[in-house]
Amino acid sequence: MQRTIKYVMVAFVAIISIASCKKEINWNAKPDPNGNGCKLTSLKADLGVLGGFAISYKYDASGKLISATSDGETMVYSYSATKIIGTLESGEKTELTVSNGRAISSYMSDFFPGVSATRAYTYNTDGYLTIIKSYLGNNLNSTAELNYTGGNLTQTKITYANDGSVETTTYEYSGEVAVNAYEMTDPLSTIVDYLPGNYFGKTSKNVLKKSVTSSNNMATVDTQEYTYAFDSKGNATSIVIKNQTKMGGSATDESSTSLSLTYNCK
Repeated sequence: MQRTIKYVMVAFVAIISIASCKKEINWNAKPDPNGNGCKLTSLKADLGVLGGFAISYKYDASGKLISATSDGETMVYSYSATKIIGTLESGEKTELTVSNGRAISSYMSDFFPGVSATRAYTYNTDGYLTIIKSYLGNNLNSTAELNYTGGNLTQTKITYANDGSVETTTYEYSGEVAVNAYEMTDPLSTIVDYLPGNYFGKTSKNVLKKSVTSSNNMATVDTQEYTYAFDSKGNATSIVIKNQTKMGGSATDESSTSLSLTYNCK
């Protein structure tokens, strides 16, 4: 199950680069969202005391991700007009259903043992993702409301069905224009079943630098801060994510995640 979560959160997934401060590219324009000619071929993650892992990626001739391999296990991806499916050798799978180029729902066969998870996505007239309803089995688990300012996702509010608790996350950005944000630095990635390629409406236009999460029934506040290094094409070759949890204004936990990314460019 841990491997499945890793693929869904990191590999299902990651194609490509982050941000370039040198040139502005409209990554919301189809049909070429990866237009700098680069593909992410490998990723190494250092999770500190939690250890680390590496993932390698392969693509077909058209540039679609067809497999991601880690720890000797491979997730294989297939594409049709309405579905994108990632399947592990064990049979577990994740599906993204698309209509007119946008995800309308997603499905994970084994989120918990014997329990599937689904999400339904709603967009506003401007093309931004605004509502996500998440289900475990047939039961509504949560509803997420998304708000945007200046072309960036600036707040998500998730209301949980079982107790009515509300989790709020705010996002801050740099002035740099994002070049197809990599999964772990795209604020949408934590609340959708993520796949690069502009399947979730218009993306945030600037580079994520900070997120702060709090809940109305918990005293803790979680903060993540992001720093990057880029190559000459604007690909993020290094990402450091610093995590801090505070309770009552005092830090109770601090950790850091370091990512090293390698690309193949035309």
